[in-house]
Amino acid sequence: MSNLKKAAPWVLPAALTAVAVVWAVAAIGDTLTAQAHPAFAYSVAVLYDAVWLYALAQETAHRRQGSSARLPKAIGWVFLPLTVAVLAVHGLLAGDVLAAVVGALIPVLAKVTLVMAIDRDRTRISARAQAAIDRTRAATRDRIAVSRAVAAARADETKAAAHIVKGAREAEAEAVTVTHDAFERYAEVIDQHPLPEAVEELPGLVSDRELEALLSGGVPEGVPALGTGGGGQSGTGDGTTDGTRQVEAMKAANNRAVALLAAQVYATDPPPSKRKFRETMRAAMNARGLTGSWETIDALYDREKALAGPGGGTP
Repeated sequence: MSNLKKAAPWVLPAALTAVAVVWAVAAIGDTLTAQAHPAFAYSVAVLYDAVWLYALAQETAHRRQGSSARLPKAIGWVFLPLTVAVLAVHGLLAGDVLAAVVGALIPVLAKVTLVMAIDRDRTRISARAQAAIDRTRAATRDRIAVSRAVAAARADETKAAAHIVKGAREAEAEAVTVTHDAFERYAEVIDQHPLPEAVEELPGLVSDRELEALLSGGVPEGVPALGTGGGGQSGTGDGTTDGTRQVEAMKAANNRAVALLAAQVYATDPPPSKRKFRETMRAAMNARGLTGSWETIDALYDREKALAGPGGGTP
């Protein structure tokens, strides 16, 4: 019974609003069909009345909770004269003055009865209470905004950390792959180009530190430096000095590096000509700081050509 008492004041405004909406849709759609397709014309009419109904619903909701409804009220009062004008013009164009007057009154009556129902049903509070409500809502919105900002920052931090970890793992995987490919290439070159009998073994892959020491004139590990043993060149049992041994060791390392470089340069398909081989070898040796005569380069070319078998390279 109490629900019926609460709903009774809204029956007449709801009925008048429904009639006004239907009438407005019919009038606007019928008027626009002269300039556009009927489907487009009536869809525009439906959207127009949908905005009007939305403004009325928002105004009702704001008034019920005692909050400001300035924008919905403004939209409602703007749409009211527009709707009245459209219905009046539609009736006059149809040549029916009575229809024009009645059609123009329907949205006015709907608006008036709706305002009366809202005023009767709305929550009546003082200005001080309304200010307190507004302050509470503002503080709540601020807390919600701060919470969302903190959550977004944490999410961004987590994503950034995940990207860093992913990049580090990809870099490690790439480094392992490059190292593995280098060892495979080295083994392939050694298998395809066996060393002559005069060379006992070829040095393995040289680290960056060892290569830098060799090119800068330093002494690699395992080779004694000049001046050890009390400030002079110490002798050995076979009559050679440490300086002589160092020079011989560096020459041997240079010759082994040149031999390995020759194997790499020759290992192309098809093999290079002798002229191309000499040019490539000289450029690569200069870039790596290696030394060697043209006779040595030619001898290495002949050796690689012999190892490759018939048809290997053209002079």
